[in-house]
Amino acid sequence: MARSGPRRVSRLRRPLIPLVAVSVALTAAGCGKSKPPAVAAHVNGAPVTSADVERLTTQYISASAGATGETLAEGAPLKPLAKKTGRRYVLEYLIRLTLLRELAQDNGVSVEPDSLLDKAVGVAPDSEFAHSAYTREDLRNGLMAGNLSKKLAEKLFPNVAVSDGDVEKHWETVKDRFKAGWSSTVRAAFLPTKAAAEDLHQKVTAGAPFDDTANGLGAAKAGSMGQVTSASEELSPELKNLIGTLHKGELSPPAQAADGYLVFLCEDREDTPERSLAEVRGQVLSAAQDQKRQRLFADWLDEREKKAAVKVASFYGKWNNEKGSVN
Repeated sequence: MARSGPRRVSRLRRPLIPLVAVSVALTAAGCGKSKPPAVAAHVNGAPVTSADVERLTTQYISASAGATGETLAEGAPLKPLAKKTGRRYVLEYLIRLTLLRELAQDNGVSVEPDSLLDKAVGVAPDSEFAHSAYTREDLRNGLMAGNLSKKLAEKLFPNVAVSDGDVEKHWETVKDRFKAGWSSTVRAAFLPTKAAAEDLHQKVTAGAPFDDTANGLGAAKAGSMGQVTSASEELSPELKNLIGTLHKGELSPPAQAADGYLVFLCEDREDTPERSLAEVRGQVLSAAQDQKRQRLFADWLDEREKKAAVKVASFYGKWNNEKGSVN
């Protein structure tokens, strides 16, 4: 709400990936001695500037460089992304973003960012952007794109019919989320010795504050782990099972870890029973409808893209309406 294959930028339609999620961070390299024109493309007359293409390409290549050398599922190592390729992916993204804005306006969907999302972007400190090639406006555009595509899909396809078979099929993909489980708010401390960990356990049990006491005993780290659930995959099964035995206010016994010992404090806990399809059918039905709505919207957007008047500057290549790509 990107086209399959090894391409590193999903097409806007599947789903629209916010720029922040794409995290496009690319380094500039020249493309011959020629310089890009002021405008990289026009979408139904609306310009896509080369300045945006070049800046975002620099971001994207830089971010992609971090994955260079990693191995694909087929066993082939990832190769460095060429600047020409990066430019093409970024330009395709910006063309679709421009088209999406126009389609939203044509269909009476506000292109203004959601107020809460906009506020979140607005309060982000300048330091977050100081050493980055992307800007506050890039972040706002990315959030806006995801929000726009969702609203436009809901307006175009408000009532999506799904069969009982569709609901049951979707249930098979999500039923693990509704198994019996628990969710705990946890604090943790990493102590250098078992004696220090046992001392922490004793003092906190007697009423001492967890973090301050742990730091006073030489903890390498002490603080909140946030939410840990029975479905969490970040922790080893042993540690997750240990946390799972704790109730609100309880401390774990010292757990040996590499170069030290861990102690966990359960600040709060909620247990959830296993739920059947009959109990959560409304949620599963809504999710199945959303999934189908996104497919319908993707097809609708593809058709509009093929009909759009897109002209790409020869410096960047040529627009292929049928494929929705820059060649």
